[in-house]
Amino acid sequence: MKTLITGASGTIGRAVSLAFRDDELILHANQNTEELQSFVEQSSLHAEVVTCDLTNDAAVETWVSSLGTVDRFIFVAGHALNGLVVDQSIDELDRLYQIHVRSMVRMAQHLVAIKPYDRPLEIVIVSSVWGEVGAAAEVFYSTVKAAQLGFVKSFAREMGPFHVRINAVTPGWIDSPMNDTVEESKQEVMADIPLGRLGTADEVAATIRFLCSDASSYMTGAVLRIDGGWQ
Repeated sequence: MKTLITGASGTIGRAVSLAFRDDELILHANQNTEELQSFVEQSSLHAEVVTCDLTNDAAVETWVSSLGTVDRFIFVAGHALNGLVVDQSIDELDRLYQIHVRSMVRMAQHLVAIKPYDRPLEIVIVSSVWGEVGAAAEVFYSTVKAAQLGFVKSFAREMGPFHVRINAVTPGWIDSPMNDTVEESKQEVMADIPLGRLGTADEVAATIRFLCSDASSYMTGAVLRIDGGWQ
């Protein structure tokens, strides 16, 4: 099996890479390629490491055009943006859209177009709980994450007859550098989470692994929330 993972250098991306360690992997990083290569070697993964700036249309097009068929496509790439809308440049929204939506759609478009009709393709998009419920001070981020979910639900209806399944996961507060904050804030968040703790990248990866398995063969267009009951 061949699995393409974007955003593989991040905490969740690495966990997903390990969850699919038996596959032939194509691991994408926007930067930190050397660190990702070291991780691949230390983890004994069979992987090709690729660098591509997902904010650059030309770079994305060049890379996407070179991609061959894969069995699984897992889109993890992305970054958060905090702050009030009135204080932010609309260019920041364009940047987030380019990374979270435009590049994701372009890659899915290409992979579906080149695959043989009867070859199954599993796609999983890592969105966010904020794409479902929205978040003050993260409006731009919530907007592009909601767009991802709209794509998943629509694309599932369109591509089902072509042996393509696409689903999404929406993590809540996962213990990772992107969500790192002062200890007091973490304690406040955990107090609001029914399970009483932050989630782990391994738990997200395990759910993605499920969505790419025969155990979920009748699921497409689904959105699975991983937030400990928080939202």
